[in-house]
Amino acid sequence: MRTAWLDCSAGASGDMLLGALLSAGADLEYVNAAVAAVDPSLSVTVATTSRHQIAATKATVEVNGTPHPENLPDAGHGHGHGHGHGHGHGHGGGSEGQHTHSGPTRAWAEVRRLLERAALDGGVRERALETFSRLARAEGAAHGVEPETVHFHEVGALDAIADIVGVAAAAVSLGVERVVVSPIALGSGKQVRGQHGGVPIPGPAVLHLVSEAGAPVLGGTAPYEMTTPTGAALLATLADEYGAMPPMRVTTTGVGAGGRDPVEVPNILRVILGDSTDRPATELVYETNVDDLDPRLWPQVLAKLLAAGAADAWLTPILMKKGRPAHTLSVLVTSANADAVRRVVLTETSAIGLREYPIRKHAAEREFSTIKLDGHAISVKIARYDGQVVNVQPEYDDVVAAAAELDQPVKHVLARAIAAAEALWN
Repeated sequence: MRTAWLDCSAGASGDMLLGALLSAGADLEYVNAAVAAVDPSLSVTVATTSRHQIAATKATVEVNGTPHPENLPDAGHGHGHGHGHGHGHGHGGGSEGQHTHSGPTRAWAEVRRLLERAALDGGVRERALETFSRLARAEGAAHGVEPETVHFHEVGALDAIADIVGVAAAAVSLGVERVVVSPIALGSGKQVRGQHGGVPIPGPAVLHLVSEAGAPVLGGTAPYEMTTPTGAALLATLADEYGAMPPMRVTTTGVGAGGRDPVEVPNILRVILGDSTDRPATELVYETNVDDLDPRLWPQVLAKLLAAGAADAWLTPILMKKGRPAHTLSVLVTSANADAVRRVVLTETSAIGLREYPIRKHAAEREFSTIKLDGHAISVKIARYDGQVVNVQPEYDDVVAAAAELDQPVKHVLARAIAAAEALWN
């Protein structure tokens, strides 16, 4: 299993993660195509730099070919970007300088529409939407407003779009199947100045993000913001589990640089890529037998389990004692999402207990691409084994949407999509 371990001992930000993944071999052309699909004015460039004499890659966001203000020296705090909130004001985190945003904003709903309509591979869109959703929830909680009312400053929104979509595309490009994240350094010390006064470090949005994700954290060695909200949201989305570097055969490494070079710690994030040499201990199956639940509730239960992070959930009809018909509910999950899944089972069903056992999972390498039928984009999942394509499957929801737009039977559009996909990859 292709595994990535993210070393966040010096914190994390969008540009650090993006630089690290590109340094590890992610395809810059693929990343830029994804970023431009959301906003054609955006692009990403890379340059070699160093932090404490450690070679690193600096990823820079450009708008219409010009370096973005958030990436210029002394712009932003800590790692170089701030975020807005429900009242349309923003704050950054982490340096002694004072930097505030003003001017136009982009609502979370607008950013979501951009991501949903962009010609992105399914895996890229899914990660980007989840990351922005986490950011909106965190900013809403931090400022006491509903997530749907959150606005991102135009400057911060452009930067976040490039970083978030870029990191999602880079992870897909590298074919990463399992991400393990180290304990995350958040920073501490002085407050930074926002438009409404002091903001404590760690900031409330960052604390909400790591709390929601159940991520292990520490203060760190530097008296400023070491992890930005974008960095925390990306880590929460990418992580399958948290902890020390797992057993693996290392194939490559990447080092991403932040926007400043402090004396306290090398401002870098490292990614270690390799093939797992053990079965991840975090793969579990939960099971419980249920004979007294209204069957109309099962579809919602399964949907909530998947939303809580289950990799799969299914029902098996059984016959219990005294001849009672029942179902066995089975849920495949990693330990990172185990608590949330248990909660759904015990609160949404009539079960009062469940069984747990570890499993070993073998998965083909997978990647996502897009085909077009009569102008309609359809995401396609490609599975490879020993480097050869063994399965090509269009995203069913995309097929249904295209069939509705084309006023054709779903079965016809599905057959055309499968034929078009197989023609490209077989």
